[in-house]
Amino acid sequence: MPTNRSGTFLAKWQEALRVLGWPLVLLLLVALVLGGGGVRHGLANLVVQIVALGILLLYPGILRRFRDAAPKSLIILVALTLLLPIFHLIPLPAGIWQSLPGREMALQSRELVNSGNDWFPLTLDRGRTVTALVALVGPLAVIACFRFGSNSAPRHALALLATVAFVQFAFGVIQFAAGGDTLTLYETNQVGRFYGFFVSHIASGLVMVIGLCALVGHYLSDERSNVATLLYLAGGALLVIGVILTNSRSAVALLILPGLWVLAVAAKRAWVMPRRTRWGFLAAGIVGAMAVAAVFATNDRLGRTWDRFDSFEDSRPDIWEDTLVGIDRYWPVGSGVGSFDEVFQVEESLEMLVAKKAARAHNEYLEILLEAGIFGAILVSLWFVYLAYAVIRGLRSVHAPVTLAAAMAALCFALQALVYFPLRNMAELCVAGLLVALLTAPLTIKRDRSH
Repeated sequence: MPTNRSGTFLAKWQEALRVLGWPLVLLLLVALVLGGGGVRHGLANLVVQIVALGILLLYPGILRRFRDAAPKSLIILVALTLLLPIFHLIPLPAGIWQSLPGREMALQSRELVNSGNDWFPLTLDRGRTVTALVALVGPLAVIACFRFGSNSAPRHALALLATVAFVQFAFGVIQFAAGGDTLTLYETNQVGRFYGFFVSHIASGLVMVIGLCALVGHYLSDERSNVATLLYLAGGALLVIGVILTNSRSAVALLILPGLWVLAVAAKRAWVMPRRTRWGFLAAGIVGAMAVAAVFATNDRLGRTWDRFDSFEDSRPDIWEDTLVGIDRYWPVGSGVGSFDEVFQVEESLEMLVAKKAARAHNEYLEILLEAGIFGAILVSLWFVYLAYAVIRGLRSVHAPVTLAAAMAALCFALQALVYFPLRNMAELCVAGLLVALLTAPLTIKRDRSH
C-alpha cells in the first residue's frame, strides 16, 4: 500500500507545532515579516513587541516553566541583560552624573535651560535606551517559550529556523519577479538586491546562512532516504543562491562555514561507500559543482556579488576609528545603551564625513563598548563563556548535530558582528534568542550523553 507522503509531511508539521507550541512559531514568523526594519521603523517593531509581550502576559505558565526548567546560569544572564538598560535609566543626583566621563557637553547644554542641577540618568539618550530595553522582550519571549527538557524540541526548532529562511527566500523571489520596488518593504532598498523582509541586504543574507546551517543540522539529526537527501540538497542550493543574490560580501563569506561542514559530511560518507559507488558519487559531485559554477559565471545578477569582492574599500575603518575615540571619552561607564547615533555625531571627524549618516558603528562589539562601557564588555564575555560551555556539553550529547548547527549559526552572528550590527533589528534578535535556547537545550536534558 503506497505511503501518503503529503499526510506524513503534514503530520510532521503538526508534531513540530505541538512540541514547539504555536506561540513560539507565531512570534518567529511575525518577527520575520515585521521586524526586519531596525530602529527607524518603530511601529512595525512595536507590533512584534506587543505580540511577544502578549504571549508572556496571556500565558504566564511560560515564564514559570522557563524559571523551573532553564539552567540558573541562563536565567541570571537574561536578568543581567535586562538590568543593564534599566540601570542606565535610573535618575542620578547632579553630583554623580556630572562627574561621569564625557558628560561635559551634556552639562553645558542642560545649564542653558537651567537644569544643570537636576537628576538625570547615566544614558545620554533616554528614548533610545527605553527602545533598546523594550526590544529585549522579543528574544526573552522566544527563550521562555522554548520547551527545555524536551528531547524533540531542538530538532523541531532547527526545522523552524530553516522554514524562516525559506519564507524569506520565497518572498525575495516574489520581489524579484515583481520587478522594481513594487514589493520592497523599506525605502532604503536598492533595485537588484535580494532583501525579502529586511531593510538591509546584509541582514537578509545572514538569515539565509543561518537557515542553511539549520538545514544541514536537521538533515543529520535523523536517517534520510536518497530522495530526502536530494530534497535537502536542492533546498540548500536555493538558500545559497539567495545569499549570493543579496550582494552581501560578509554573508557570502559566511557560506564557507556550512559549506565546509557539508563537504566534511560528504567525504565521511563517501569513505565508507563501496569503491564503485564512491567514484560515481565523486563524479556526480564534480558535475554538480561545474553546473553550479557555470550558472554563477553566466548570470549577471549573481556576477554582481563577485564584482563586489574586487574592492574592500568602504567607510567602515573610518567609523571604527572615530568610535574608538568615543569609547575613550565615555569609558568606563559608556554613553548609555542605544545612544550610539546620538553621541557619535560629536566624535565623527570632519575629514571622514560621508554623505550618508553612519547611524551605527558597523561593529557590534565597538558599539557595545561605547554605549555600555566595561559593564557591556563583562556581559558579552559572560555570554560567550556560557555559550562555549553549552556547546562543549552539547557536542558530547546525542544532540551533537543540533548543537553543531546552532553553534555554527551563532558563530555566523559573532563573525558578522565584526563588520555589521546583526542584533539591532527585532527579527534577528528573535532568531538569536532561539539559537541561545537551542544551545542551552542539552544542559536541560537528563542522560543525554552519546556514549
